[in-house]
Amino acid sequence: MNQTASRQSVLIRREWDVFPISGNGLRHHEAEAFLRSAERAAKDLRRGQGAVLNRIAGGLKAGQVCGVLSRQGRSLEILPKIDGTGSESRLALIRMLSVVNDLRISDGELAHLQTQRRDLLELLVMLFARKLAKAMKGGLQRQYKRHVDDLPYVRGTINIGQQLAKRPVAPTKLFCEFDELSENTPLNRLLKAVVLRLLGISRSSETQRRLQIILDVFRDVGRSRNPFAEPIQFDRSAAAFADIIPLARLLLGGHWQNTTSGDTTGTALLFPMNDLFERYVARRARQTLGSGVYIQHAQHHALSDKLFRMIPDIVIDYKGEPVIIDTKWKRLNPADKKRLAVAQSDIYQMMAYGHRYATCESRPRLVLLYPHHEALREPEGVLRQWTVKGSGLPLAIATVDISKRRAPEQWRDLFEQIGPRPTPAQPTGEMPGVGHS
Repeated sequence: MNQTASRQSVLIRREWDVFPISGNGLRHHEAEAFLRSAERAAKDLRRGQGAVLNRIAGGLKAGQVCGVLSRQGRSLEILPKIDGTGSESRLALIRMLSVVNDLRISDGELAHLQTQRRDLLELLVMLFARKLAKAMKGGLQRQYKRHVDDLPYVRGTINIGQQLAKRPVAPTKLFCEFDELSENTPLNRLLKAVVLRLLGISRSSETQRRLQIILDVFRDVGRSRNPFAEPIQFDRSAAAFADIIPLARLLLGGHWQNTTSGDTTGTALLFPMNDLFERYVARRARQTLGSGVYIQHAQHHALSDKLFRMIPDIVIDYKGEPVIIDTKWKRLNPADKKRLAVAQSDIYQMMAYGHRYATCESRPRLVLLYPHHEALREPEGVLRQWTVKGSGLPLAIATVDISKRRAPEQWRDLFEQIGPRPTPAQPTGEMPGVGHS
């Protein structure tokens, strides 16, 4: 991805590409600072030291973690290595995040984001500000709070016991208990915490202005010491903000965000693509196929005494012929026409799953699922079909194009191609392990 302007505030690369250290790229001191931020982020994400960035001759090489690293007005954005332009790759990443985190981003909002020339973090901040401003048009959430106070007049009810006890000290005061509508609710404290956080992150003057206007409306809302611990109740008063809460939590911190400190001050919003791809496909499978989909199915062990738990990514409970899917965020290589450069270790892993799930009543079908790309020169779906020697179990190599937008029925068609339901003539024995210890 070429950079046309010198000293750009955002440098954009895809996975495994290099951010150059040069006049138009990073300066040496910036590269070292970004590298320290990346190492801290990788540690927080429980990844190896070079998972985000690696120092090589002449630059910083991106790893298999996508997202944004920002510090002192500059950002490095790492996008998925998929087909399409930079904005299309960024939009595909946002779509994956939307599904995995229940962000509920509408088609109209996605279309608007695609027209914006901003990095991923700035786009999500802008989206949050727009969605929150829209939700606030009906007013902030308000809830009744119980108050106890000494008043010169009756309000609510008088606590007779306290009144008699305090009367000798304050004979002109009435000890009252009453309810009062308040905007200082757990939900509002969470939202205010996010706005305060984003004001220090956003580089867009338009977004900062909108956030400041929002913050002024929250003036009567207290600051939260621990926003994630706020006991939010999803009642009617919170309905207008329901779609915003997942995005608020994602931006505030959550599992993926890392805010560095000390000499590496900055912000990182990063997503390990192995995990994100796995969760995205799993959520799409469950949304499409329903309750018969088991995610991270941890019912079996490789050895006796319950040693070495086996956890396939997705198990589709087709009676008699369950489909076991393991996702792999790797690029298949069409130059290896026979094997597509599928790793031997991945085949061994699937053979172990097949051996453990197979019974006399059940013959599992095994699927390794990879991201699709144009260089394969084949349509997405099943690219290769093999048989495991000895057991005769079928093993398929399949791909899915994550850059595509699909309707639910199109997802159903794709899963039906990858792991079709058994025909009525096939065995219908119960799948072992599902729902049982």
